[in-house]
Amino acid sequence: MAAALLHHHAQGRVLVRSAGSAPADSVNPAVVTVMAELGIDVSHELPKRLTTDAVEASDVVITMGCGDACPVFPGKRYLDWQLDDPAGQGADAVRAIRDDIDQRVRSLLAELSPHAKVRVVPATHEHADAILAIYQAGLDTGEASFETTAPDWATWDATRLPSHRFVALDDTGRVLGWIAVTPVSSRCVYAGVVEHSVYVDPEAHGRGVGGALLDRLIASTEAAGIWTIQSGIFPENTASLALHRRAGFREVGVRERIGAQHGRWRDVVLLERRSASDSAGRAGH
Repeated sequence: MAAALLHHHAQGRVLVRSAGSAPADSVNPAVVTVMAELGIDVSHELPKRLTTDAVEASDVVITMGCGDACPVFPGKRYLDWQLDDPAGQGADAVRAIRDDIDQRVRSLLAELSPHAKVRVVPATHEHADAILAIYQAGLDTGEASFETTAPDWATWDATRLPSHRFVALDDTGRVLGWIAVTPVSSRCVYAGVVEHSVYVDPEAHGRGVGGALLDRLIASTEAAGIWTIQSGIFPENTASLALHRRAGFREVGVRERIGAQHGRWRDVVLLERRSASDSAGRAGH
């Protein structure tokens, strides 16, 4: 799981090797299942035996309790991750292990590839062209929305709440993604309920952009007393579903055949994140 996640997030920026001191004959079926939820197929992978050459050729060696079975070479960086063993465990337990590994992998990648770090700032009209281009790129995949064409800037600007819209920038100032919210209703009782959208430039996938944007949005809405952020995501968009689960969103249910796209009916998973703050929600009373 660690190797597959690092390979997925690094997008070719890091060479990944994986091996075990006592490898099994095949990949754990529960691992295959929970990795598929993130859109990562490990069903055809074969466990490999650890070799001295593989360790010697690596800059960073991550062990998971292999002890003396892992050779030690001077000048290498060694990390030992204490993790539960997924062997013999069900999907729920393995899913928790996967999410723990994913957080460790993301942190490691940020260290190994500093340029992957992003800066999140309020979105302004200066970012308009980039926001709409990234929006359209997401719509073109057919997995982001029922919409097929991004609106013009005036429409986008008028329908998103000014206090809760952000862009992620790299160290050159290039926009890597955006996030924004719209109110779900004009009724005052729903003043603390918003629906959000988050889009990331395809070239920036795996760099933690979506997570950084969600973190900033959650901080912003919490400070404003907003008690619910919700969104609808196609079940096929497993990467986005996983991103939102890591950010504390829960699955409320599936709206079956809620709309048609390109001649076929599609389901939508309804997700929401409820504020943990005691002060959130009082504005609606």
